[in-house]
Amino acid sequence: MGGKLKSRGGRIVAALVLVGSVVGLVSVIRSATEQQSWASAPGVVQERIREGKSFSVKVAYRLPDGSEQVATLSENGPAREPGEQVTVRYDLADGKVVDAALADNDQAFWVGGVMLGVLVLGALFANLIVWAPRRRAD
Repeated sequence: MGGKLKSRGGRIVAALVLVGSVVGLVSVIRSATEQQSWASAPGVVQERIREGKSFSVKVAYRLPDGSEQVATLSENGPAREPGEQVTVRYDLADGKVVDAALADNDQAFWVGGVMLGVLVLGALFANLIVWAPRRRAD
């Protein structure tokens, strides 16, 4: 088994897994940081929608110019019921909302970040094993 891991193919796979997991982790961290810099507004849940195994909520919120927006947003945190107050983060470009999310969306980033972090550690350990010099027979 050790010989297969230390083969050229094993080393390439270990390196690719490490690079892919690091890129994924960096992407999750960048997305989380970017979303936290978005403006926020209080909103009211109008409807809870089941989409397969996941849930979304239709939320109404106001922009700084006074216009009301209604968006269907993924529910990654606790279950929200109609009439409940929530905080919505949104990204504006040219005065229009280009993306929005519930402010409690951070849980999804934490879960993804922890999973990718564990994958990075495992891939790093595998790389240490496959790239370690082979023992010489005495």
